[in-house]
Amino acid sequence: MASILRARGYIITIIDPVENLFAEGHYLSATVDIHESSQRISALNIPKDHLILLAGFTAGNLQNEPVILGRNGSDYSAAVLAACLQADYCEIWTDVDGVYTCDPRIVPEARLLTEISYQEAMELSYFGAKVLHPRTIAPIAQFQIPCLIKNASVPNGNGTLIGNAENRECMPIKGITSLNNMAMINVSVPGMKGMVGMAARVFSTMSYKGISIVLITQSSSEYSISFCLHQDQLAEAYKALTEEFYLELKEGFLSSLDIIEQLAIISVVGDGMRTFKGISAYFFSALTLGNINIVAIAQASSERSISAVIDNNMTTIAVQLCH
Repeated sequence: MASILRARGYIITIIDPVENLFAEGHYLSATVDIHESSQRISALNIPKDHLILLAGFTAGNLQNEPVILGRNGSDYSAAVLAACLQADYCEIWTDVDGVYTCDPRIVPEARLLTEISYQEAMELSYFGAKVLHPRTIAPIAQFQIPCLIKNASVPNGNGTLIGNAENRECMPIKGITSLNNMAMINVSVPGMKGMVGMAARVFSTMSYKGISIVLITQSSSEYSISFCLHQDQLAEAYKALTEEFYLELKEGFLSSLDIIEQLAIISVVGDGMRTFKGISAYFFSALTLGNINIVAIAQASSERSISAVIDNNMTTIAVQLCH
């Protein structure tokens, strides 16, 4: 790439990501330290008229070993470089036209969103929008850098702009997403009300094992805590909890851990939901039309998203009905 651009008259600087992007965490899914990486890139003193090339998907750890940035790692690299350079904007050229109201493979009538906020992008990506990854949005949101998602095959298309959107499309809901192959663990304690530290032990155990919790609900009686996780992490999570609460389970202070498998999480997301009444009613009525049983419900405190846990086999019809 550098040779092609130099042949066309550009002055090129190549940044080695292993040497200049400092990352921590797992070898196959590391997270870049923006502050340290910014200092390393700044020390290169790259002239303003140079075109910078950076190989995506990789970085370097404390031992200067190469690490992988995980799913959508190249998009994440672009966002990180934009943050390190304090860029005016970031463009991500991919194989889709931008962010849709839902997966167009499921709903052909899905609409392309021309503009969404950083917060909406984070929620959509967290709950399953494949075109984005939460870690890609974090660096540009932190430094308020607008990001344009464009299709490399349709360069004249509008794309989707992620920034400080003012909800100009007048849509209270911007997207409907789904996460498949989930499982739920329910921790029930007959005398849980007033017991300090139970939730902390549950979630500390999951954190120690590196298990990602996607959704949490608690009964109003404080009798039980339920949380969703990816199906492939269920066995490890169950083993860790039975070890952590071995004595409580043995003495009967803790009911057996209930597990529900083959679930999905469907979510509706939009900044306008905070001021638009009746969104929950629309959402649950749509699921009722498909005779879809709701296992659990969760709403973000920001009122930007509502999620329902349903049977994994009902995901497609649920998305179609809600859209």
